[in-house]
Amino acid sequence: MLFGYSASAVSAATICAILGTLIVIAIRKARSKLGKVVEAMELLPEMLPEMLPGIVLVIGIMLFWNQIYDVLPLYNTLGIMIVAYVALFLPYTIQYVTSSFTQISGSLESAARVFGGTPLYIFRKVTLPLIMKGVLTGWMMTFIISFRELVTASLIAPPNTLVVSTYIVREFEQGSVSVGIAMAVLCVLFTTTSLLILNRFIDRQKGR
Repeated sequence: MLFGYSASAVSAATICAILGTLIVIAIRKARSKLGKVVEAMELLPEMLPEMLPGIVLVIGIMLFWNQIYDVLPLYNTLGIMIVAYVALFLPYTIQYVTSSFTQISGSLESAARVFGGTPLYIFRKVTLPLIMKGVLTGWMMTFIISFRELVTASLIAPPNTLVVSTYIVREFEQGSVSVGIAMAVLCVLFTTTSLLILNRFIDRQKGR
């Protein structure tokens, strides 16, 4: 049951990990060309969650997709939840990936270029392994937050579509308190176990 309810969280976390990595790489590559503008863009992901409340962003997404429903009928589907999660939690992934990037010495990429490495090869063999911890951590944190997110799911979830948070609330409203508590405990165990597995994997990667 948990795996079925976590589909939107998994999808959102994966998209955030990919987009976040690409955005950070693009910003880092453009640093020398755009200077102060790029530095301001690096601060934006950290400021956005504090500047714009999540409920405001979700309502904006609802209004936007209603306006373009004839062009792209995403509203009232699982896809609109994924879009909302990505819009809300992408800044967190960017922060984790950026933190990993700041620990990489530029001399490593320079050495790879001296020995004839192409940009793609350098990314696969040098950059990506070094930032993988940040990418995985960002994925896990986005997954955990999306997995238990209530406000967004309550406002934007399609009819007859339940996630863990809305399922727990529904059970409490219907008087099935024991079922709601049981699901909440399973949710905590599931996310905690996932986090422990990730930490174990990262520790093994460090030991190599």
